[in-house]
Amino acid sequence: MDQIKQNIINSFRLAKSDIIETKQDIIELGRTMESIIERLSELKTNQARITEKIKAFENKASKKAVKKVIIRRNTKKAHKIFVAPKEGKVFHLSNCPFAQNIKPKNKVNFKSKTKALNEGFKPCKCIK
Repeated sequence: MDQIKQNIINSFRLAKSDIIETKQDIIELGRTMESIIERLSELKTNQARITEKIKAFENKASKKAVKKVIIRRNTKKAHKIFVAPKEGKVFHLSNCPFAQNIKPKNKVNFKSKTKALNEGFKPCKCIK
């Protein structure tokens, strides 16, 4: 009978040591989980910062693209030549069929639409 009691006591000691070991493993897993959660939080913060930087870069790039388009449009308008007959009342684009009928000695050239309007000429339908 003493042998049985001794075996039971040893079994409980082993079970107790297993429980203590398991408890320590659980505590260690909890610490690991906390460090993982902390690292995930840092990664989310970094991701948000990177996303903001990307948006700022995209906005900056799109503004530069818009500026380039505006510059191109302005240069195209600057190259237009407007013509009118000296005795006429209407001015045309240089490639308008009516403008091509004006004789060179009677032709008046304007660098801009505004200058032609200031001289008292009215725009032809070819001018928008």
